[in-house]
Amino acid sequence: MKALLLLLPPLVFMSTSAHAAFLHLCPVDAAPKGGVSAGASGPDGTELRFVVNDARSLPGCRTLGLGAAQVETLQVLGRSARPATTILLQGAEKDGRFAVSEQTLLPDVSPGGGAPAPGPMPVRANLLAGMTVRSYGVEERVQARLENGRLRIDCRAGSRPAGVLLTGPWYLPRARAALRASYSGSGAFAWQVADAAQAARESALDMGQLGASTGPADARLTLPERLDRGSWRHFVLACPGTQATLDLDALTLEPQAQKQVALRSTWIWDRSEWRERGDALLDWAAREGMKELFIVVTLEDGRVKEPQPLGAFIRRARERGVAISAVEGDPHMALPSQRAATAARARAYADYNAKAEPAARLAGIQFDIEPYLLPEHVLPAARLETEYLATAAALREAVGAMPLEFVVPFWWDDRRALLDSLARHADALSVMDYRTEPQQIVEFAVPFLDWAANHGKRVRIALEAGPLPEETQRRYRRAGKDEAGDMLLLAIEGQQVLALLRKPLALPGAQAYKLAGARHIDGSSTTFHKNKDALRTLLPRLEADFSAWPGFGGIALHEWR
Repeated sequence: MKALLLLLPPLVFMSTSAHAAFLHLCPVDAAPKGGVSAGASGPDGTELRFVVNDARSLPGCRTLGLGAAQVETLQVLGRSARPATTILLQGAEKDGRFAVSEQTLLPDVSPGGGAPAPGPMPVRANLLAGMTVRSYGVEERVQARLENGRLRIDCRAGSRPAGVLLTGPWYLPRARAALRASYSGSGAFAWQVADAAQAARESALDMGQLGASTGPADARLTLPERLDRGSWRHFVLACPGTQATLDLDALTLEPQAQKQVALRSTWIWDRSEWRERGDALLDWAAREGMKELFIVVTLEDGRVKEPQPLGAFIRRARERGVAISAVEGDPHMALPSQRAATAARARAYADYNAKAEPAARLAGIQFDIEPYLLPEHVLPAARLETEYLATAAALREAVGAMPLEFVVPFWWDDRRALLDSLARHADALSVMDYRTEPQQIVEFAVPFLDWAANHGKRVRIALEAGPLPEETQRRYRRAGKDEAGDMLLLAIEGQQVLALLRKPLALPGAQAYKLAGARHIDGSSTTFHKNKDALRTLLPRLEADFSAWPGFGGIALHEWR
């Protein structure tokens, strides 16, 4: 449902008082300095500015009366944003105002709107806790009970097929993995699996069996090669013809670790580290087990400014088993106006590699663009993917055969079309999987590891170890008609802006939002900065599990040095 917008005629005034406030949308050159303000842009890219003050009008500006509103902060949503029931604003108090660093517009969930898309089946967790069970068989000889992550099956003797189906809200990852069943019982139960095609034919593929066991037993069940993991539908436990019981205590998906060297990498943002203290940097990399460093390289006049020092450092690093790649990145690189200059920067690295001897060549170039950091009025969300992919295509053309890698956020996991298109240009992705809870790290990594397996690419999983500012997240919910709110959604000529208020107010024609709550965010769920020992302990386990995916390119640590 669209939020109610205030659509303005050329000039609108509310009844005024001694403390009346007015919202102006001005060309940036006409906007007064100071006070509460926020940048915007017109449909043609013209730079504009919202300003709140007590002036009834300003030359060249469109104006809206705000009555007695006491505006704390303005947050521009842009023209195409569609705020709904709930809006989250994250930021911190600065100079007496709430400075917003991040906004999230939560879409409405309509009743009967359909089930959410399936997620990856979790690894090393008891699947039974999230599964449902259904018995089958014309003789109705099966009773099944699934409670508290344990399954009990009782089968009477019979001559017709019977058993249970186990389903869950998942698809099977592309990892080299097997099921592990912990059980006890009498009789031999056949274990099968079905994808969408088998389920439609009421058939299944064999995986093995759970043999009779009076005491606790474990069985390893191999996933068939023919199984379409992306369309997994259910597991089948088929009863024997005789009377039998089964107690299934746990069912887990176990990645099969591959023997490989841990490919750890990190970013070195300070140029002086490799230019002036290169040997000390490589000593540190050796102690930390780093196999690749992403460094910042100075460009000048379309070329690498200091090719000799760069080549010498790369040669020394190569002798010690450390690859060196260049890193570039700025959200504005996604804009059409910056595309040619961005491609020129990429071309400078390709030209350097073409002229350098093999031992002095960069291993690749990584672009950390993050276009979603641009305000909506600079890059509307409706154009973000198109512009980002256009820049990716330009970079691919510019670097030729040089390995090209992009940094992406974990929450792009559901942007299948974007990621599939990016596969045409990228050799690898680094996924900012910035979480500290191990199961969550794995959950967010799996869709990208599957992407690598599907497209024959490489994926690194990046974890955060640097300091993050402490912030507050405010949750606003849409108020009822004519109700006062702590925030108002306003619009001038299609430009949407949120006005955060110091005191609740109802404004005719504006949509009000009430502050429903606030929570403190200290970064502990995002960064290992205050607990790097926990990360050191966790790394071998993550590397072992992720190695089960073809295309796993190692773990990258941000702000590790």
